[in-house]
Amino acid sequence: MTITTEWPTDQEICDIARNEDIPLSAEAFEIASQYHRISQALSVKLGHENLNWPGFAQWSSKAVGSSLRLGNHSGFLRQLGRHYHVPVAAEPLFRLCMLAFLGGSYGTGLSVANRSIFVEMASFNTYFLSGPADRDILRVHAPDLGRRPLLKDLGEPGLARLHTAYQLLSKAASASGQARSELMLGANIALSSYEQARVQPALELVFYRPVRWALQVSWRTPYGYLTHHPIDRYSFYSRPHHEQTTAMQWVEDRWVRMYSSTLWLKTAIDTVALGRPLTCPPGYSTTLLRAPDEFEDKSVHELVREFGPSDPADLQGVSNWLDYEERMRFITAYFMIYQQITQMFEKPRFKRKRLRGRPQAIGILPNLTFRKVMFRSSRPSAG
Repeated sequence: MTITTEWPTDQEICDIARNEDIPLSAEAFEIASQYHRISQALSVKLGHENLNWPGFAQWSSKAVGSSLRLGNHSGFLRQLGRHYHVPVAAEPLFRLCMLAFLGGSYGTGLSVANRSIFVEMASFNTYFLSGPADRDILRVHAPDLGRRPLLKDLGEPGLARLHTAYQLLSKAASASGQARSELMLGANIALSSYEQARVQPALELVFYRPVRWALQVSWRTPYGYLTHHPIDRYSFYSRPHHEQTTAMQWVEDRWVRMYSSTLWLKTAIDTVALGRPLTCPPGYSTTLLRAPDEFEDKSVHELVREFGPSDPADLQGVSNWLDYEERMRFITAYFMIYQQITQMFEKPRFKRKRLRGRPQAIGILPNLTFRKVMFRSSRPSAG
């Protein structure tokens, strides 16, 4: 296998995230390809025995791209139909209903989340690869829909979590064997805890939108057209869950739990159902699936204790993907199991169609804006 030592520049990262000339699914696949480049470059510095964070992210971005491909041959909608036992003859009608139900906010939320994660995490990892030289990392200004940002501002605690990840990666570069495995696990957890918290509002937009469209927006829309006073849909879609009525919260909770049971992630070796208990794939083993007090590094110990499963033998699926703690518990267990599977370094395969223009059903995305942050100014020098 040929390993490249090149990685995208900050300008390339920004250009990809701002690209409005390809469908959202193709954009997610392009992001997956760039994650692969970064992962391969990191493997030269950190070894090829433990998957780094971009190596995991390439499979996640591929999954996002698959779920954003909503055409006549959408694998995502086909799998969803099979999950709900939709007859083959009814699949076209099911697709039309799902397109209306998911709406433009579905593509908006998923794409903003995926692009924003890419900008910040790609920049962070290329910053680590650069030496570091005198350069910055990129952070995303949160797009605003319905007067509510689609990204959560984590402030200094967020930068502190990036600091921890950088320190662990720096230690891993000079370590070997099991010590390196543990340090890279800690860095992977730290980076995911940051990016998952950042995109929480965007995920809520994606998950809550169908219910809010059906119960709060759909019946108001005809009246808005008749009176020439269109309603502000995003003010409904972006309203915090806790501000809804008790009845609406009940409906949303049950919808999210039902939808969470349909989520899956295709990896290099298998398909992981996010709503089902995790298991180690047949023929593979891991040395990282253990209790927090079994990790020597203090930072890794604390990260596993905060985010990992309370019992390594009890790896439950996620019943509510919007629950940050539950989501992070599953992601941490996923890292523990799959980090030492070297096939995960492989480049994801997908059909890349360079079609111009975005499908109208997806809706118009807000333009992302970026600002640079001197990472070293927010932390002591790593060593």
